[in-house]
Amino acid sequence: MSRAETSSAAAPAVRPELGAGASILICRPNTRLGNTVLLTPLVEELQHSLPEAQIEILTACPAAAEIFQEFPAVRRVHALPFRGVRHPLNYLRTLLAVRRKRYDVIIDPCPNSWTARFLTHHLAGGLKVGFTIPRAEQGVDVSVPFQDAPRHMGAYPVYLARRALFGLDPKSARADEVTLNVRLTDAEREYGRREVRRLLGGEMHSPVIAVATHATGSKRFALGWWQRLIDELHTRLPAARFIEIRPPAGRASLPALPGFSSRRTREVAAVIDAVQCFVCADSGLMHLGAATDTLTAGLFKVTLPQLYAPRRGRSCALEASDAAPEATAARLAQMLR
Repeated sequence: MSRAETSSAAAPAVRPELGAGASILICRPNTRLGNTVLLTPLVEELQHSLPEAQIEILTACPAAAEIFQEFPAVRRVHALPFRGVRHPLNYLRTLLAVRRKRYDVIIDPCPNSWTARFLTHHLAGGLKVGFTIPRAEQGVDVSVPFQDAPRHMGAYPVYLARRALFGLDPKSARADEVTLNVRLTDAEREYGRREVRRLLGGEMHSPVIAVATHATGSKRFALGWWQRLIDELHTRLPAARFIEIRPPAGRASLPALPGFSSRRTREVAAVIDAVQCFVCADSGLMHLGAATDTLTAGLFKVTLPQLYAPRRGRSCALEASDAAPEATAARLAQMLR
């Protein structure tokens, strides 16, 4: 099938390109932490269905190597410079390194990235798959219509692989709930527990709630809003202890709380994993929290929860208002009880 849309009748059961040890490149040249964590269900799907596959990832996220380091099928992460226009030689050097290899399969998992489609088109691959997108029909060999895909950003790359590579019909390709996962090791989990005990002076008998106030643009809540939220949670859950997850530079938004910061993404994930609940606005940090075993509550006021809700276990999206942190605290307290 050359440069054509898949259909439930036309798609083969397993494509011949997917033999033992097939080389697969995931082309997602995006800088954001959240979008990178949202690729973990796709990698899990490929590992499960193709246990001998050798996966490489093309990305511009500085934390990508950490995110995928515990996935045995991920053999290499090709990291484009974080701001490529400022480092054109490094950008070109990375692309040339990827271009020198011919992959059995190249996956463009994003339905609306012109850059990903352009790179997919110009890299060397035996089979290139992606969603049908306007003005970029010629970049892939197998194009999957997006209208039947699940709308969550962690789910539709899995849907794409199931349709384009494994021949599932739309209903079967949507069948299973996908979850985020950074695969923390036992040693990392123990590190997280030690850090939380250190922050709280050895006390971990009461529930511990971590909060992170930072977010971009209109997704951000004012610091006064956060303080009112914490005060209300103190009233409803008197035994609860609080810590703040701070940006890598360590700047405190809530200086009255013990704070943790690290430039190592997996250390931050390990500390979040050690608490009972993590509360933050819709952000990359929210998806990192949802990729651990901790109940992560993402607060939404401008973005669509069906696209970005934290996806794992009891983690959930809560619609929040700038005017009513007490209502949000009441819902959180009910969940924690």
